[in-house]
Amino acid sequence: MLASLHLFAQVAVTGVLVAVGSVPLVTLVPSLAAGVAHLRRDLTGHDTTLRRFAADWWAAVRSLWLLGLAVVALAVLLIGDWQLAASGVIPGATVVAVVVALFAAGAVAVVLRAAGAWSDDDGEPVPGASTRATLSVATGRATDDLTGSALLAAAVLMAAVLVWMLLPLALVVGGLLALAVVGVETRRRTQPGSTT
Repeated sequence: MLASLHLFAQVAVTGVLVAVGSVPLVTLVPSLAAGVAHLRRDLTGHDTTLRRFAADWWAAVRSLWLLGLAVVALAVLLIGDWQLAASGVIPGATVVAVVVALFAAGAVAVVLRAAGAWSDDDGEPVPGASTRATLSVATGRATDDLTGSALLAAAVLMAAVLVWMLLPLALVVGGLLALAVVGVETRRRTQPGSTT
């Protein structure tokens, strides 16, 4: 029971840390990557101090800033496409809306996989983790483990519903998504025939 309570508290703390680190928006992906590393370290009994999170956050910002910028640009583009489709001024608006939703789900899964690929199982940053290398690993994992990618997309949908229901829960959503990434990555590693 105490272990479950500890994990709940750690997820809540991680959510707040990710939320604070994501204030500039372009640091959303690096903050999530640092949150995943933070939870992994907690689960393996390593250092989970605020200083360590700050060091990981800064390292993730330096290596994933380009991905953070691309995610913000992609989000603006997808929101614009969605609004255009919802307005009904273009022919085939329903088809466009479905395509945008499917693309967004796939993009979300890859971005969350990238946040998970930035650190190893002990929560240590992977040496040489750059935007290109991390995206390459994330894309491979997303396509090799479609069930895990669907679980990550579902986690984002559930997080959106939580925030829609009660706005202050936005503070803990980063921790919940980090926990989802850790869970999906653990599930992927324990699957029969898993190589990475």
